[in-house]
Order: sequence, then structure tokens, then C-alpha cells
Amino acid sequence: MGNTACAPYAAAGSGGSIKVISSDGGFEEYVHSVRAAELMVENPGEFVCDAHHLSVGCRIPGLVADEELERRRLYFLLPMDLLFSVLTEEEMAALSCRASTATKKRGVAKNFGRRILPVVLSDFCLFPAEAKRVSDTTSSVKRMSTQRSWKPALDTIEEVP
Repeated sequence: MGNTACAPYAAAGSGGSIKVISSDGGFEEYVHSVRAAELMVENPGEFVCDAHHLSVGCRIPGLVADEELERRRLYFLLPMDLLFSVLTEEEMAALSCRASTATKKRGVAKNFGRRILPVVLSDFCLFPAEAKRVSDTTSSVKRMSTQRSWKPALDTIEEVP
């Protein structure tokens, strides 16, 4: 009887939800079960990535379309050109900043925003919280390239029996 009473509470609470941050900074929270394929159909040209599997200097793994997203986890929707690319410190800082600003806007609990990605951000953030006016930014427009140099990564190949 005790297990039956606890199950609805865990599913309905905010602690048992699935949190997804899109590449444009949007934040969605799902209480019901969601598969990666559902999110990829809604967001073409993007893939789902688990925030727990991100680390600087390693490749960005994507989830399999059939995989069901786990509760109490944070996921990112990232552009397809980042799939299996090596994550840099700047990109990690940008993802951390995007996650913390998205969760603060939605009013998520204080401790959740601090535990997303353990990166210390002082004055550096690629996605500023407050938007600048267009007239302010046009005077100092610089062309920035998104291309990175290619380095081979010697990752472990996991075999499934």
C-alpha cells in the first residue's frame, strides 16, 4: 500500500519532471513520459542530449530516438552540426548560462539551477540574460565564425552483446 501512495506523488511533483532546454533558450518541463523521437519531430534539425553526459574535451553524444527521457534529468536540444563534435569550454559555459537563465525565468527551485552544470561563470556568458537593443548592436557588428578545427578523438567504442 505504501508504494501505491508514493507513486502518484513522485510523478506529479516538480522533482519528477523532465526538463528540456531548446537551442534558442526555451524551457519546457514534462510531467509525463517523453521519447527523444517526439522532441526531434517537434524540433527538426536538432537532437536531444543528456546534460549529465556533457564534458569538456569529449564528444557530444545524442540520444537514440527510441530512448525514453528519464525524470529528474536535464536535456538539451542542440543543432545537428554539434552532434559528435568535441565540446569546448566556451560551449560548455554557454550551455550552462543558457540552462541557468532558462530555469530562473521559469521560477524553478534555487538548488536546481545551481546543480545543472558545475561551471563557474564570472563575467563570461555567450547568451546574455538581458537583451540589447538592435540599434546598440549594429554599430559594433563583427563576423564570428562557428567553424572549429577538427581533431580526432580517441573515444572508447562500446559494444552491445
